[in-house]
Amino acid sequence: MKKRKKALAIVTAQVLFHIDPNVDPNREVKEFAMIMKDQTDSIVTAYGRTSGSEVAKLILEEGLDTVEFKSRILHYKGRRHLSEKKKNNDLKNNVSDYLSNYCQKSKTYDGLIDQIQFFPDITHKYFGSGIDIERESIINIMKTFTEQEKASILDDVNARIDKRDEDYKLGNELEKYLNDFGDKYGIDCYIDEFERVNKHCFLIKIYIGNRGILTSFNGTFLELRAALVKEIELEAGDKVTCPFCGRKIIRYVAMNVIKNCYCGAKIVVSNYRVTKGNVTYIKRRVSFRKPDGT
Repeated sequence: MKKRKKALAIVTAQVLFHIDPNVDPNREVKEFAMIMKDQTDSIVTAYGRTSGSEVAKLILEEGLDTVEFKSRILHYKGRRHLSEKKKNNDLKNNVSDYLSNYCQKSKTYDGLIDQIQFFPDITHKYFGSGIDIERESIINIMKTFTEQEKASILDDVNARIDKRDEDYKLGNELEKYLNDFGDKYGIDCYIDEFERVNKHCFLIKIYIGNRGILTSFNGTFLELRAALVKEIELEAGDKVTCPFCGRKIIRYVAMNVIKNCYCGAKIVVSNYRVTKGNVTYIKRRVSFRKPDGT
């Protein structure tokens, strides 16, 4: 009997919370029955499917364990509050992320809004929260926040912009250093993406010669720089040999920088296919020809 009363209290709480998430758990049992009596839609509960009208009849006939019922209702409300808080935090984070992609720093929240008209017409899909944000919808979204939330978003966006600018400056510094080092080999370096997660973690996408490197690096900035210098040296060690004079030429230089060997042989770069399983790759190779075609 005790188990049945507990089960009935749980089912009542689930059904009532489904009908009205803001239900007051301190009302009389008859009042709960009145709320549910005309609700005939099937509702899934921990003990199977039922309807509000069926539960209303049961609690009038058998009574209700109000202690268990209140405990459950408060538990569901607490979970809903946490869920809504997380959803709202996700929305704020997504808005901050979107704005920081295109905004300059602003002293006011309205100053951020004023810049939106100059944003590109691109939709950003935030798959984690299922939210799509684009230029036409962002202003309406931004109006839904409280003054406290607006201040938080403004601070967050400005902080993200500061970090973005710092990352850009540091990335440029790294790219210049690597290009200065690569000049003695004739190897170019280009940083496509650079993010400093913290002092000892970097996310980087870089092209060293013909090689693209996409990696996360754990270490200091100087250690990252040293590691990429080694990659340049590795690229410089990849050489092709002219069959006419025996000169060794860095492959990247032969493919991208010079057209002829020092002996006058013409350098020809051509594509060829390599198949592995069901995948076909296009690769490039270097060959040498005498200027007269011999």
